[in-house]
Amino acid sequence: MQYKICSDTSYAIVGQKGAMLNSLNKDGIEYLWQGDEEHWSGQAPVCFPIVGVLINNEAIAFGKKCCMKRHGVARISPFELLDKKNNSVSFIQKSDENTKELFPFDYELIIKYTINGDCVTNEYIITNTGSDRLPFVIGGHPAFNCPLVDGESFEDYRVVFDKKMTKDVLRPDHITGLVDVNKRYKALDNSDTIKLRHELFDVNDAMIFDNIEAKSATLIGKKGRGVKIEFQDMNNLLIWSACNDADFVALEPWTGISNCSDEDEILENKRGMTILKPDETISFKFKMTMI
Repeated sequence: MQYKICSDTSYAIVGQKGAMLNSLNKDGIEYLWQGDEEHWSGQAPVCFPIVGVLINNEAIAFGKKCCMKRHGVARISPFELLDKKNNSVSFIQKSDENTKELFPFDYELIIKYTINGDCVTNEYIITNTGSDRLPFVIGGHPAFNCPLVDGESFEDYRVVFDKKMTKDVLRPDHITGLVDVNKRYKALDNSDTIKLRHELFDVNDAMIFDNIEAKSATLIGKKGRGVKIEFQDMNNLLIWSACNDADFVALEPWTGISNCSDEDEILENKRGMTILKPDETISFKFKMTMI
């Protein structure tokens, strides 16, 4: 089932499967990557309770064994419709025997999308419904068409941050998805702009801006179309495209990152981990504005 939410100028379509965005449209232009088997079949999965990967897909969380593949259990588990209005839609996922086989904790995850004008707000609301502490990270993974309009190429686009940065980035291994923290890569040298080219993603995987100082990034083309993403609640931003000349760019705000080389198998000790007490609730938001 899909649900359309509208403003006076734009609309979005959200699928109940994965509680995932399926379309972002302004002026008849599709901003969201539509997925294909050749490059990447995804569009905008929600990553919870891990982002990226674990070593051998396993971890120990407060003494309990977890077995989760890339990006966790939420995206592969059912959601139910919680609420639908003209400009918003929300879905809920509650832990069950299937999720607890992989992640043995009780939780409630609400994902809400709200459109106002050309801006879509993504909100993640997590509640610990169990009697144990709940460890998790969460993140969005929206991919945007690049180019967006005729007469442009991938190389006509750039990513512009809201401030100049000098810190080198981390990059996960293409095969394992793990991050070697002893290897950093030059991305910005007192600059706010990355000029895109496919070669950026051929040898190395995503660029991980960990503990990022910037709080917005704009993907923009030579004709002025693009997407601005604002991520005040998230400490990390990933920029990724598939290594086979895919015509998309993913801008991914995460509260944590993939398993790092200096981390062990203890989940609660990993970077960016949020730990909720029983009955505690927390929310994280980020915004996407179509330009």
